[in-house]
Amino acid sequence: MHEAPQVTAADISRLAGVTRATVSNWRRRHPDFPSPTGGSEARPLFPLAEVRDWLREHGVESAESPVRELRSVLRAAVRPRDIPALIDELPALAAESGARSQDDEVGRAIRAAVRADGPIAVLDVLAERGLEESPTTGVYPTPEPLARLMVELAAGDRDTAAPGPPLGTVLDPACGGGSLLRAAAEAGAGELLGQDVLAVQVHRARVLLALDALAARATVAGRAWPAPSVTVQEGDSLADDAFKGVAVDVVVSNPPFQQRDWGADRLALDPRWEYGVPPRVESELAWVQHALAHLRPGGRAVLLLPPAVAMRPSGRRIRANLLRAGALRAVIGLPAGAAPPRQIALQLWVLTRPAPERPAADEVLFVDAARLADAATATPNWTESAEIVTAAWRAFDRGDHAVPASREIGEAAAVVRVMDVLDEEVDLTPARHVRVAVDADRTGEAVTTALRDLLAEIDTLREAVAGLDVLTAADAPTWRTATVRDLAAGGALEVLSPAAGVDPAPGDLGTPALTGRDVATDGDPTGLVDDGWQRAVLRVRPDDVIVPLAHGGRDRPVHARVAPEKWHGAALGPNVVAFRVDPDRLDPWFVAGFAGSPDVTAATLGSTVRLVPHRIRIPLLPLPRQREYGALFARLHRLRAAARRTDELAVHLDRLVGDGLTVGVLEPPEGES
Repeated sequence: MHEAPQVTAADISRLAGVTRATVSNWRRRHPDFPSPTGGSEARPLFPLAEVRDWLREHGVESAESPVRELRSVLRAAVRPRDIPALIDELPALAAESGARSQDDEVGRAIRAAVRADGPIAVLDVLAERGLEESPTTGVYPTPEPLARLMVELAAGDRDTAAPGPPLGTVLDPACGGGSLLRAAAEAGAGELLGQDVLAVQVHRARVLLALDALAARATVAGRAWPAPSVTVQEGDSLADDAFKGVAVDVVVSNPPFQQRDWGADRLALDPRWEYGVPPRVESELAWVQHALAHLRPGGRAVLLLPPAVAMRPSGRRIRANLLRAGALRAVIGLPAGAAPPRQIALQLWVLTRPAPERPAADEVLFVDAARLADAATATPNWTESAEIVTAAWRAFDRGDHAVPASREIGEAAAVVRVMDVLDEEVDLTPARHVRVAVDADRTGEAVTTALRDLLAEIDTLREAVAGLDVLTAADAPTWRTATVRDLAAGGALEVLSPAAGVDPAPGDLGTPALTGRDVATDGDPTGLVDDGWQRAVLRVRPDDVIVPLAHGGRDRPVHARVAPEKWHGAALGPNVVAFRVDPDRLDPWFVAGFAGSPDVTAATLGSTVRLVPHRIRIPLLPLPRQREYGALFARLHRLRAAARRTDELAVHLDRLVGDGLTVGVLEPPEGES
């Protein structure tokens, strides 16, 4: 099944934990070093088995973790199209009972990785290789916490004990790797049905649901349910439904976003479109109706959708019909970062198949979880947000359409009459319908706190500006300058730029990483060194000058700065370099100020406006004079930071006061205008 694994010199360097130059030296100095068996003169390929034997004979231990070593073996020996069959063999390989044909380099690497990190991690690595040649535009994995929340919303109120499994039969028509089906299994589903268009994902989901990790079932509703039956089929659910005519209790799905070739023309007369024929640009509304078509009367669907589905004019008629029929029960706006793509605040739509004997629901629940983020950092607490979302839905599902008046839920949720939503736009964006809780005491307290913080920041602004009145006019400068390249050659500073194509050491995994965006916003490090990190790990130290590589020209300088404490120890991530200066020769803030000069446009490269750090020019001034400049550059940084923080607080205060006035919990003093 597998070709003999071959590796490049770069693979050998990672395997042995040495540099490429060391591998080249081994080839020159050791006649017994394995000869190339493929590739080209510029990029030769070596037999992996012979390389391992040679390294062992010369006392060189492997520096790779078993999982990363497995990645190397798969790249060298297994084609992506062969991965599905290998995934099917994983349970046997994990149980050390693989077929004799797997007693090779691939089988040994898989078993070693299973022993070190478990079968689920190995399954992910196999799927990663299998998907390398597959188009996955608009397809994103569902994180475990979000999968659990979606299943929780679909499960119904467990306070009302009902016979049979809590979730009954569950369908995911775009199941991907099976994370939503797995969450449903752990919650007590009796039968799992899945379909995906990619063969790798189908095999991955089947094996995931069969692994021993699911044998220990959670106790649900006071008892442990037996393992569910599982059926996962390959195919396009919209164009070729593998479960046509099958009615289920629950549908949970994270369908593809913004498909343009979903079959709009071929499926125009499809009976699934009870609420309207989806326009070509509304593939998500096709998935919504596909889910409803598979539900039994009273069954429930929870879908993860992009926010545009709630407001695009092309989907207005279908949204209105879903509301009129009582099929759409809740729209829940998630905070940005809850799931990929992380920069978008996604939504959960909770839908029910209307029962013919019941009148259509005339109210809909909106939850805006983004309101739960900290006003200063805009960072949500995901665990707390999920609990509040679940509590708001549970209350609404029980018929408490007033929604509990707790502080958290009151700020994030609102029950709205369907007739009040059916305007010309039928905009279902939660933020449009959720108002601040009507609580005069809390609103007044929040306004007082925001005003105090704003006035404190204004004082910081005044302090930063006050030191600028001592500046004096000067003639054109006569100083000499040197490029960063020259300063580095002379030992005055070191340019730290992470080399690409380098796997991190095991001890570096999990390290926060600083990105260009973090530098631009003066935020905390948002990157992470993980198994996919393909660059050297260089950590930030105190007094390092951090320079973002993206540059907006004279009107948008780069704003280099000296690393604050919150960045110390973080890895340098994409679009960031650091200058590590000799403090006896260069002042860090002096270097940062000139690295962020508008004239640094001379150091940019082409139309991409990307900074070339080595071309930046720094004046050659005595160290005491550098420190005088550096003190002013540091003051300017405080000025910019205070101005940005003042603007954020002013916007926050504006929203608090504006909402308080419009809902009637704040009012201006009488007799004043």
